[in-house]
Amino acid sequence: RIRWQRWCHIKIAYRIIIFAIFIAIIEQSPCLFLYEHIKISTTNIIICTITNEFFIQFNTYFNYLIIGNILPYLITFSFGLMAYRNIKEINYRTVPLVRRELDKQLTTMVLIQVIYTFFSILPSMIIYLILAYGNIQDLVLIAQLRLIYAIMTCLYYSYFASPFYIYVCASERFRRQLIHVISKIHLKRFQARIATVNQVIPHI
Repeated sequence: RIRWQRWCHIKIAYRIIIFAIFIAIIEQSPCLFLYEHIKISTTNIIICTITNEFFIQFNTYFNYLIIGNILPYLITFSFGLMAYRNIKEINYRTVPLVRRELDKQLTTMVLIQVIYTFFSILPSMIIYLILAYGNIQDLVLIAQLRLIYAIMTCLYYSYFASPFYIYVCASERFRRQLIHVISKIHLKRFQARIATVNQVIPHI
């Protein structure tokens, strides 16, 4: 839509990123003061943990549940929904063929990202909610759930590295650009540096 196109500007993106970083610094600054060294009496091991009860609840509900799980999924799902609407409307718009192909590639990448987000974030969030609020008394079941949660956490962290691999697999244009940057720019720069080092200076 034309009324939204004025928001698609690199300066606005820079401002949003700076604002998000500023908010994140303020929101996470209590971690610098509220973590303390605690010695466990049974094992004599010193650990670094939070002792403030209010910040424990804040960290559990807001930081992990909302910021770490729900918010990334909602953002990705929203962009996926817009991409789905875009791919339905693309056949009715009069746009150049190159622009149409680029829109299709972008839509495909976003939809794949939504699907991967669903499988990488949702399982760890479900196991976390079961462990935190399930009131489970069986120690064996708790140990099994913690093992599953550790595996799902590894899958959760793969979410942050997934966009690069998704773009490489889904976008031919991205692959060509990546190969161009690696082979044409960085490789030539590296070869030129080696040639400079190996150059023999003649003695007069």
